[in-house]
Amino acid sequence: MLRNYIKIAWRNLWKNKRYSFINILGLALGMGISLIIALWINSEIKYDRFYSKTDRLYQVYTRDVFEGNSHTWGGTPHVLGPILQQEHPEIEEVVRIWNIDHRLHHDAEPSLSASGIAADPAFLKLFDFKAISGNTTTSLSRPDAIVLTASMAKKLFGKTDVIGRRVEMDTTVSLTVEAVIEDIPRNSKFYGNDFICSLNYLAERGKTFSDSWTAYNHETYALLTDGASLASINNNIENLVSKHTNGTAKATIYLHPAHRWHLYNKSVNGQMVAGNITSLQLFGLIGIFILLIACINFINLSTAGAERRAKEIGVRKVVGAPKKSLIQQFLLESFILTFLAAILALLIIFLALPFFNNLIRGDLSIGDYPIFFWSIFLIIISFCTLCAGLYPAFVLAAFDPIKTLKGNYLMLNSGLQPRKILVTLQFTISIGLGICTFIIGQQIRFGEDRNAGYDRNNLVYLPLEGNLSKHYEALRNELYQQGVAINISKTWGRISRNGSNSWGYSWPNAKPEDYDVVFNNMATDCDFTQTMGIKLLQGRDIDIYKHASDSNAILLNETAVARMQLTNPLGTQVTVGQGTEYQQDYTVVGVIEDFVWQSPYQNIEPMIVKGPTWSDYIHIRLNSAKSVLTNVEAIQSLIKKYNPDYPIDIRFTDDDYALKFATQKRTAALTGLFSGLAIFIACLGLLGLVSFATIQKQKEIGIRKVLGATVSSIIAMLSRDFVKLVLIALLIASPITWWVMDQWLSDYVYRIHIQWWVFALAGIFAIAIALLTVSTLAFRAAMLNPVKSLRDE
Repeated sequence: MLRNYIKIAWRNLWKNKRYSFINILGLALGMGISLIIALWINSEIKYDRFYSKTDRLYQVYTRDVFEGNSHTWGGTPHVLGPILQQEHPEIEEVVRIWNIDHRLHHDAEPSLSASGIAADPAFLKLFDFKAISGNTTTSLSRPDAIVLTASMAKKLFGKTDVIGRRVEMDTTVSLTVEAVIEDIPRNSKFYGNDFICSLNYLAERGKTFSDSWTAYNHETYALLTDGASLASINNNIENLVSKHTNGTAKATIYLHPAHRWHLYNKSVNGQMVAGNITSLQLFGLIGIFILLIACINFINLSTAGAERRAKEIGVRKVVGAPKKSLIQQFLLESFILTFLAAILALLIIFLALPFFNNLIRGDLSIGDYPIFFWSIFLIIISFCTLCAGLYPAFVLAAFDPIKTLKGNYLMLNSGLQPRKILVTLQFTISIGLGICTFIIGQQIRFGEDRNAGYDRNNLVYLPLEGNLSKHYEALRNELYQQGVAINISKTWGRISRNGSNSWGYSWPNAKPEDYDVVFNNMATDCDFTQTMGIKLLQGRDIDIYKHASDSNAILLNETAVARMQLTNPLGTQVTVGQGTEYQQDYTVVGVIEDFVWQSPYQNIEPMIVKGPTWSDYIHIRLNSAKSVLTNVEAIQSLIKKYNPDYPIDIRFTDDDYALKFATQKRTAALTGLFSGLAIFIACLGLLGLVSFATIQKQKEIGIRKVLGATVSSIIAMLSRDFVKLVLIALLIASPITWWVMDQWLSDYVYRIHIQWWVFALAGIFAIAIALLTVSTLAFRAAMLNPVKSLRDE
C-alpha cells in the first residue's frame, strides 16, 4: 500500500511540475532561512558557556546614580579584587583584567601589532582555553611570563612549539613564553586577543594603578565555590565601595553571571536587561514568520489545487477508500514535497552561509553544532509536513463524492475562505518587514546626516607608540616643513571615538549634586580646534608651547558650560577631587562648539578637553593642496625614520566615524534581506494561486472575450481580489509595525519621527509587486484563444 501511495504521489507531483516547483522552492527558502537564523541564534546563546566552570563564573559590575539616573558598567577599582577574595571565603578566585595593545617581536623579526590581556595569575583557571603546549595552570605566576595564541605563535616563530622562547614587547620588556593556547573562539568575550600576560609586568614598565575606590579601570571576575549562594554574596558585597570610602562613594557592586554577559550587555535603568538578546528575539521572530509564510504557501497551493483532484477523490471514495487512507495519501505527498524542499534547503544553506557570515562578521558552520542543527532540521521537516500538510489533507479528504462527481466542487471559493486569510497573513508579515527595513534605513541616514561638529575630511590619526613620543617634536617639525600637515595635535583619545569620562568636579556656585555630573575627557598639547576643525566660540585654544601654564588649562564644550551654569566661563576655576590627595585645579581658557563624540543618536554630553596629561594619539590635518596619497606616503616615510621598530598604522577619521553606524547598518541589512525573501516567497505563493485562478476561470474568461471584454478588463478582474487582500494586509500591518518601530526608536534620543507616507509608500510598493506578479499570468490567460478555453472535455 505504501509503495502505491508513493507512486501516486510522485505521479501527481510530476504531473503538476510548475506548482510542485513553486511549493518546493518556497518551502526550501523558508526552511533554509529559518535554519540559518537558528544556527546564528544558537551560536549567540553559546557565548561564554563553553568554559568548564561557566556555572560558577561571574563578572563584577558597578552600579551608581548620576544626576538621578541609574547606570551599570563593567569597570571596577584596582583594589577591589584582593579585598573580595580576602573578605569573602565563598569566592574561590578573583581575577582582574587590563586590556592592552602592544607590538610583539622576536629577535630581528619585524614587530607585530597585537591585542592582549594583562591578568592576575588565575586567569586561565577561570577561563580554561585549550592548551597546545605548556602548563596553563601556572603559566602566569611569573611577572615575565606570556601566553600566546596559536596564530600569534606561528606569526612570531612559524610554529607553536615555542615554550621558553623570549618575546620582546614594545622593545622595552622581554617575556618568556610559558604556554600556547588555541585561538580564542569567536563566541568568547575575549575573542580577538593574541596573548595573555601577567598584570604584574605592567609595574615593571612603570605602570601604576590608582588605589582609589572610585577609579573604575579594571574588569574583575570571580569564581564562586560550589554551592555558594549568589543572592547571599551579592548582599554581602553590595556596599563594599561605600564601606571602604567611609560613605563618600555611593556606588554598589554585584556579580553578573557568565551566561548573561553577551546577551544582556546593555544597562536599562541600572539593570542589565537588554542588549544582544533584543536582536536575537527580533530575528528569531523573523525566522518563524518566514517559515510560516512558506507553510502558508503550501497550504494555499494545496487547497487551491483541490479542484484538479476533486474527481479523483470522489471516485476513490465511491469505490470504498476510507477517509483515513486519503489523509495518509495527502500527508505522504506533503512529506515528499517537504523532503525535496529540505534537500534544496541544505544546498541553499551551504551557498548562503559565507554571505551571511560576511554580513554578521561571523563564522557559522553546520559542523560547529551538528546535533543542534540536525535536530532542528528534523523538527522543521516534521513541522512543515504536519502543519502544512494536515489542513489540506483533511480538506481534500472531506470532499462530498456526489458533488465532486457532478462537478460541483467550487465550495472552496465561497465565503471567507481560510485561503484568503492566509494570503492576508502572508502579506501582513511581508509588508511589516518591509516597513521596518525602510524605517531602520531612515534612522541610519538621519544619524549619518547629523552635523558631527568637526571636519572629518583630510584628518588622520596614528597611535603615539614606541619612539614616537621621544621624537614627537622632530616629527611635528618635519611634517610642517614638508607641507604635509596644516595642523597637528597630540591627544589623549581619538576625536572619532569616545574614550574616558570622569566625575567629581566642582566649580564656583556648584551644588552638592553637581559632584555626580559626568564629563567626557580628552587632552591636547596644542591646536586642538584647528586640527579637528571644531569651532572656537570663546577664548583661545590650549597651547603648551606658547603658554607654560596650559598644562592646567581646559576647554569646555557648550553643553558643559550650560550644565555648569557659567555666564562668563573664561578664567573659571574647575577642581577635581576637591579635598582629597588627588585634588587638581584647572582654568577655563576657551569654549568650543559641541561635537559628536559618542553615539550620533544620543544627546551630546558635557566635555572637558585638558592640557596634556598623557597622550596616546597624534591627529594630523592634511594639506589639501597635495593629494592624500602624497601626504600619507610622506607620513609613512617619517614614521619609518623615527619609529623603525613599529608597523605603520595611519587611519582616516571618517572611516573610524563610519564604524559608529556598523551595528545599525548590519541590522538594516539583515532586516532588508529577510523582508525581501519574505516578499519573494509570498509572491511565489501568489503566482501559484493566480495560476489556479486562471485555470478555474478559464471558461468565464473565454465567454467574456467572446462578448467583447478587453484584455485590460480581464486582467483587472483576475487582479481585483488579490489587490484587496494586499490592502487589508497593509491596514493590519501598519499599526502593528508603527508600534514595534516606535519601541525600537525609543532607544535613540536623536531619532526620526515615523511619517504616514512611509506606510503609503509601502502599500504602493506591495500593490505594485502583487499586480506585477498577478499580471504576468493574467495577461497570458487574457490573451488565450477563447475557442480553446470554451471547448468541452
